[in-house]
Amino acid sequence: MNFLSLIWLIAAPIIIAIIIMFPHFPNHQVKVRRFAKWFASLHFVYSLLFLAFFDSSLFGMSYEKELTFFGMSWLKSLGISAKFAVDGMTLLFVVLTTFIVLITLFMSKIHIRTKHKLYYSMVFLLEAAILGIFCAKDMFMFFVFWELSLIPLYFLVSQWGNSEARRAAMKFTLASFAANMFLFFGMLILYYYNFAVSNVLTANIETLNMDSNLYPVWFQVMVFVNFLIGFVVRIPFVLFHNWYPDIQSKASAPVNILISGLLLNTGVYGLIRFNMQTFPEIFKMFAPVLMVWGLVNIIYSGGLCVMQTGIKKMISYANISTMGFVMVGLASLNQTGFNGAVFCSIAAAIVFSALYVVISCVVFRTKSTYITALGGLGQVMPKCMYMALIICFAAVGIPFLIMFSPKIMILTGAMLSNLDQQLMVKIAAFIGLCAIAVSTGYIMFFFYKVFCSVLLDQWKKLKDLSPQETAILSAMCLIIIYLGVNPMSVISVYQSVSSIILDVLQV
Repeated sequence: MNFLSLIWLIAAPIIIAIIIMFPHFPNHQVKVRRFAKWFASLHFVYSLLFLAFFDSSLFGMSYEKELTFFGMSWLKSLGISAKFAVDGMTLLFVVLTTFIVLITLFMSKIHIRTKHKLYYSMVFLLEAAILGIFCAKDMFMFFVFWELSLIPLYFLVSQWGNSEARRAAMKFTLASFAANMFLFFGMLILYYYNFAVSNVLTANIETLNMDSNLYPVWFQVMVFVNFLIGFVVRIPFVLFHNWYPDIQSKASAPVNILISGLLLNTGVYGLIRFNMQTFPEIFKMFAPVLMVWGLVNIIYSGGLCVMQTGIKKMISYANISTMGFVMVGLASLNQTGFNGAVFCSIAAAIVFSALYVVISCVVFRTKSTYITALGGLGQVMPKCMYMALIICFAAVGIPFLIMFSPKIMILTGAMLSNLDQQLMVKIAAFIGLCAIAVSTGYIMFFFYKVFCSVLLDQWKKLKDLSPQETAILSAMCLIIIYLGVNPMSVISVYQSVSSIILDVLQV
């Protein structure tokens, strides 16, 4: 399996982005688009090979590679290296990333009309940054890719969004930069304190597990909070969430798919890898607070969802609400809750990306994102309506669809949690169950208003989905159904990772 290289997996999109931006590359939208789609298809297949040859029974990282410069490690004297590796959880996020990028590029044909070379190069640069975040073993290399992702995101939102997109892009960039300073400060003090107590300079994530005999509790709490702030902004969580519905309502439809499918998972991954795995004792200390925060996220965002008049903002708040379940699952501190949380993060990326595909088809034809301006589209777009129904059912957690298993696992994990505040935990699980019923209301309200209410005269001549749009939504619906019927096909890949993390947590 020497042909499988994580370095090439990450570097290939950067190389393609440079080739597309090269002055001699044809500045013809059809040629640029076809070249990008062919590469994205091959890249997705290449990532699937990693999954096909992966041994899910292994405890630890696989496909480990180090990028050397003239035979030397990057900043070797400082203990900083460009090492990359994946475990079962990481590998699923990697495959999901390449899949979402492929879907985005196929949807870009009808929405991206200008600056094609810049657009496709920025998409590939973002893909490389996201893959680097998931695969980096060194925390400073992780931070390099974490910061790098802001550059293409700024351009993707500001250059192809509506008239207010530049303001939203700048707001997101500044908010992310401020949060990243907390993250970087936490990494720096962890790096130097680790050197002070062990006399070893290292930034390897796996070697930074905290020993309470060496690291005082106050120090661990300080670093933990810095990491937490850095990651919850991206998930996003209530108090740090305003950028997400703002940027989603103003960005173009393909960029909506990228943000919902890629960006939020990086925050979840960082929370697991740094807060949970590196600071197990502090995570257990904060678990009740995080569980309550998750519930607030579910309820508050669900309430805001009902109040929205724009379909993009409504789906954005529904996405934020769903991420609250992820936090509840992680804070349960047991394998059932953890497995449900990771699966829920993956499922949310697929379901809400699919919802944004539906929205992009509707907006392209109607040129409107307001719920009150839409209605009865199912009469003229029956194919879109039926596939949107499957996706909406998945979003609310109907049995045998992708979101059902993770939500049930999360609620079960919360009920079985051994947290000290047992009454609070049981109440939390009950509230989470009620929240699923509420989410059914606003998701199905969205479906009814767009597809089933009275058909307005101006929409009677709309055309149904094109063959390409039908193929994209059909593929996503098949994935939603398959993973709903066979959830263990996903869970079995990262089950060993959950065992390692829970062993570190000693629960």
